[in-house]
Amino acid sequence: MEKKESMKQYIYSQLKEAILTRKLAPGKQLVENTISETLNVSRTPIRSAINLLAGEGLVDIVPNKGAFVTNPSKEEILQAYELRKSLEIMAAERSMNNLTEDDYIEMKSIVIKEKAALDNKDIVRYLDANKDFHMIFSKKCENKFLTEFIEKLIKQTSIYLLLFDVYFEDSSQQPYGYKEHLEIIDLFKQKNLSQLKNCLRNHFDHAIDNLNIHNEYKKLDSIFETKLK
Repeated sequence: MEKKESMKQYIYSQLKEAILTRKLAPGKQLVENTISETLNVSRTPIRSAINLLAGEGLVDIVPNKGAFVTNPSKEEILQAYELRKSLEIMAAERSMNNLTEDDYIEMKSIVIKEKAALDNKDIVRYLDANKDFHMIFSKKCENKFLTEFIEKLIKQTSIYLLLFDVYFEDSSQQPYGYKEHLEIIDLFKQKNLSQLKNCLRNHFDHAIDNLNIHNEYKKLDSIFETKLK
């Protein structure tokens, strides 16, 4: 049982790493035979590993067709960001008078973590910190349904950033996010709602502008550097 579980985790980590490092294209089918032959493993743990990835939203399982790296359409991405923008502006308005000095201190500490993650090209840690930042004021809006919807949208849009954010492919691109977060903190402290709303709109518009869906990817049978012994 332990060997099977460790094999599942190994396959899961290899596939996830390939997706996160953009070696596997959105929409790419995860063919079990190819993975089995490449990693010299049986198909049973492959299915379990793929199910784990599906649970994280990185893989879509299509009945009678197979498993595919999630491949959101441009329309889907824009719709998600449009809704997230509207909901976070609403949350910002409702939370403005509820934030404390401790909240501002925590938000600034998160921005420091974001900058460090960006410098290290660590997109996973960056997205974790980014989520924490937005959830601080979203949790202070005093509407649990609004908070829950925002958290769900953050998770969804984080997948889009994992797949398409240009900064993690091109170091010449300058990220806006963490700098705008500092501006958001200042506007919260100033109670400047109109400017805060504009800042949040620009923040999400910049996020959309930094998505690139035209990356080149490798074939499935060439993504693994090592095989399971």
